[in-house]
Amino acid sequence: MLFSAHVYDSNPLKAMTRAAPTTPNAPGLLSARTAVCAPFSEAFFGTPQLGREAMLACWESKADLDKFLEQNPLGADAATGWHMRLELVRAMGVFPGLDQDLNEIAGDKAATMTGPSVAVTCGTAYLTTATQFYKVNKGLERQFIKTPEGRWGTAMTNLITRFVATLTVWDSLDAATDYVRTGAHGEAAKNHYDPKKDTTGHTFVTNGGFLGFRPLSMHGEVGGKNAVSSALLESIS
Repeated sequence: MLFSAHVYDSNPLKAMTRAAPTTPNAPGLLSARTAVCAPFSEAFFGTPQLGREAMLACWESKADLDKFLEQNPLGADAATGWHMRLELVRAMGVFPGLDQDLNEIAGDKAATMTGPSVAVTCGTAYLTTATQFYKVNKGLERQFIKTPEGRWGTAMTNLITRFVATLTVWDSLDAATDYVRTGAHGEAAKNHYDPKKDTTGHTFVTNGGFLGFRPLSMHGEVGGKNAVSSALLESIS
């Protein structure tokens, strides 16, 4: 099993209406979600990047991902941008669309992991708590911006499917863990997450989770606002 995270530029119409790929048109794909990016911001009303797309996906193998990037129309767009290939090392909850036990897949890899790490939070947002979710999430963005060990990140939103996520790159797994347990994020988890009620979400989302990864490789780049390239790993290794 291989996870991947992709960020690439297209145009606002395509980004906002793009449907996630499915197994019939992407052999070897286990699950995928697409969204529009929004850089983390200190300002209360952040500005989404309407022409910047993101995709989080899980594959049976590296060869399946390679074939997708080479032969699928969405993959061809994604191949023009930046992406990471990821190994799951920690899981709480689920990755939407996957039936596998992610805790079993992650095993005890986190205990021996060194070097940079990647974190994904994701889920399907409840409409009834959307305003409160935005306010709480803004505190998490501000905390990330002020955390030196958090090297790059983006928020992701798909208004059609109500899929919401964050993708962040960290100096280490310990740094990402400290962020989750302290400050605004620690308070949010304390006040809005009860695994006894919903193991796949919290007050604001369901069918998702908190996932930690070892970055296996990075490829390509995206420029402009919130730019990132394959050289990011070199600066934090």
